[in-house]
Amino acid sequence: MCQFLAAVRPANMKGLYIILCLLPSLECGTSRCRRSIKPLGMTVLYESLCPDSQEFLTRFWPVFRDYHNCINLTLVPYGKARPAGRGHACQHGRPECWGNRMQDCALHSNLNQLKQMQFITCQMQDLQLVRRRNFKCAKSLNIVKSVRQCMKPNGQGNDLQAEASRITSQYAFNEIPAIIYNGVLDDDLQAASNNNLRQTLCEIMVKTKHLLPHDC
Repeated sequence: MCQFLAAVRPANMKGLYIILCLLPSLECGTSRCRRSIKPLGMTVLYESLCPDSQEFLTRFWPVFRDYHNCINLTLVPYGKARPAGRGHACQHGRPECWGNRMQDCALHSNLNQLKQMQFITCQMQDLQLVRRRNFKCAKSLNIVKSVRQCMKPNGQGNDLQAEASRITSQYAFNEIPAIIYNGVLDDDLQAASNNNLRQTLCEIMVKTKHLLPHDC
């Protein structure tokens, strides 16, 4: 798709017109983003059985679909868990530890970021999937084999959760989910994101020059 600018005919070429058009340099889903600018870094620290995480991530899904080309998203399923012995102790008990590890394995499979959010949304829409150890969402995206392999005792699942613990420990958050933009956890942006995520994200990307003001 191009924006028509002009039709010109070179002096030495009778009857031949050259159509000039401008390819759009700004595009991002249904909105726009500058492809020449590094995507906005966005990290979400969450827990697989946390109702607040459920509410935020399911609300985030339609927003991310619109802006995914503008965002470099990192989802970290760990939250207020902590290392304990050879594993981890999770805020919502052992089922959540299983869910965090399973979702970490899925996030580190071959899914792109849009598919990652599709998977997490599927999981978070029904928290019983974790409690029942149901692989429905992994099956729907054809990653169940790699996820099961990752979760075996000799798989990568425990190492992934150790890395999730390390990432999470870098931030002094008061609540989960914690939303981090370009590596900075800001209490005001956290509150604004919880209140009106789409508007907050759009305003951030205008300030970072990913979007133009009229895109909001």
